[in-house]
Amino acid sequence: MIDARYQAFDAVVQARSFEAAARRLNLTQSAVSQRIKQLEAELGQVLLVRSKPVQPTPAGRRLLPYVAQLRLIEAEAARALAGDGAHAPVRLSVGLNADTLATWFLPAVRQVVQDEAVVLECVVDDQDHTHALLAGGDVLGCVSTRPDAMRGCAVRPLGVMRYLCVASPEFCARHFPRGLTRQALARAPGIVFGRHDDMHDLFLRQHFGLDAGQYPQHVVPSSEGFWSLAAAGLGYGFVPTIQIARQLAEGVLVDVAPGHAEDVALYWHHWQVQSPLMARLSDAVVDGARGALALP
Repeated sequence: MIDARYQAFDAVVQARSFEAAARRLNLTQSAVSQRIKQLEAELGQVLLVRSKPVQPTPAGRRLLPYVAQLRLIEAEAARALAGDGAHAPVRLSVGLNADTLATWFLPAVRQVVQDEAVVLECVVDDQDHTHALLAGGDVLGCVSTRPDAMRGCAVRPLGVMRYLCVASPEFCARHFPRGLTRQALARAPGIVFGRHDDMHDLFLRQHFGLDAGQYPQHVVPSSEGFWSLAAAGLGYGFVPTIQIARQLAEGVLVDVAPGHAEDVALYWHHWQVQSPLMARLSDAVVDGARGALALP
């Protein structure tokens, strides 16, 4: 079993209060507080800010990823001791960008999830920000654009996701009859995923001198909704080629900026010390990505 002091710390962080953590652990609030004080004394660090809600200190945040790993190891140990009979599902949390989740990720991990009775917690953020989820202990692995490993972690290259700037033929005829021009782009509605999505902004700034705020844009935080909006003739934007291969082949969508594909290299980050189940999931992610994504 996970050390009772770490268990108490984890429960307080998850519940964001000592009272709620005590109910979760079936302990008195005093007992929970005492266990955390013992842990803080042993580590020589204050781990929690006793506020409402309770927040981890910087030292507490650094501890969170290791507590998440202890929690997973405990769950796998209980499963191993139960033998070959039916066992409770194990939750694995992963950080993903929306386009990865909408395209190659689920086919890649399907067999592991099915064979090992895994329940996935998919935490979605922009690929430039998912590594922060791993550093904060929110996830056990993540797909990221960061090529270097964080302390205590390992990184494995996945491949390149290629994006094309697309729109419907009708949209192009209406807004870009003479092709992409600065004047036309200042009026044509673009499509962006959200506040962390800067691919569209960088493209227009680099090639046409347009800054954010100088052109209209739809904000659509859904991979499926994104390309559907473009197919409906309501805007233009960057979509992964693997997501719209059929629409491109059928002419539902067209490349409005030939020669200006955007290639995003992706990497899988995980803790160096992995449980057997997490190691299998990591291998499945890497193998599946290399079968779906382009080589760097």
